[in-house]
Amino acid sequence: MSIQTSNMGQRESIVVNSSIGCKEWWCDKQPSLIAMEAIVIILCFIGCLGNLITVLTIIFSSLRYSVNCILVGSLSFAGFLYCSLILSLQAVIFHRHSTNISQEFCSAAGGIRYTLTGEIMVTLAAIALYRFLNVVYINTYRYMSETRQLVITLVICWLLPMVFTIPPTFRIWGAFHFQPSILSCTFDKSADQSNRVVMVTAGFIVPCLFIVYCYVRIGCKAYKSFKRMSRWGSTTPQARALRLSAMMLCIFVIFFIGTFPYFVVNVMDKEFKYPVHHIWTTMFAWLLYCCNPIVYTLMDTNFRNAYRRFLMGDCEKNPVRRSGSSMSRAVSV
Repeated sequence: MSIQTSNMGQRESIVVNSSIGCKEWWCDKQPSLIAMEAIVIILCFIGCLGNLITVLTIIFSSLRYSVNCILVGSLSFAGFLYCSLILSLQAVIFHRHSTNISQEFCSAAGGIRYTLTGEIMVTLAAIALYRFLNVVYINTYRYMSETRQLVITLVICWLLPMVFTIPPTFRIWGAFHFQPSILSCTFDKSADQSNRVVMVTAGFIVPCLFIVYCYVRIGCKAYKSFKRMSRWGSTTPQARALRLSAMMLCIFVIFFIGTFPYFVVNVMDKEFKYPVHHIWTTMFAWLLYCCNPIVYTLMDTNFRNAYRRFLMGDCEKNPVRRSGSSMSRAVSV
């Protein structure tokens, strides 16, 4: 009996000492950690499922012959990888709520996270470029929609972010490390910050300005053609191009709304004095990463029909292009 009492006393002493040694804000907030873990798991499931269904729907339907849908498929695949890899890892970190995370793990996790975020941003810029060319410079759009040019565009979208994320991953230029206050792998403030500045500028600010420019030009073109729009009808190529541009603009706005608060908090609070703000802005961005399939469903008839056929098991095993052999003349959505 005395031995059991002694063992219980030792265990209680260990727990007390552990709680005393923990200096983070979340140490005595176990319910908050459980809630964050549950939210991340739900977002992981929804994001993986929605983006995976979008990719498979495009592959097994005639949408795969549309330039825009190919870019959307690349965007959704990046979203699927982000949700399946980053959110699942984050759920494990919230579950363990440990301050002892290996440097190698954080370097890899940080590299993957910011590479996929950059890929999403660059793909949104590529989509804006193609929408701009489709509405304003149709001949250039047809040239850029040929298979060779489209493949080059996709390769650039996936490889360009790695130029900025590989150096900090291997601690060559900048670094990633675990920040206990926000339970996340992020930029190491003790390392060279020039990589962080360049990454934020080239990976967020410049693409955002470029995307805004493209959609402003599309809006100006639509405004100038407003009087003729009444004579076009709802099924003309011009009307379809503008509706599709509106859908992709909505996707960019959602991404921007989700990412901008996170960007502002990280710029204004580099010392992580307000960790709760870092956490909720990050989760807000994760939530909006899951919204793209909903936008496709609500704003585009072809996507709705393709989703319905796929979910009912009525896939097009041998989808046929509806006109021409060039990607630029393929089925339009």
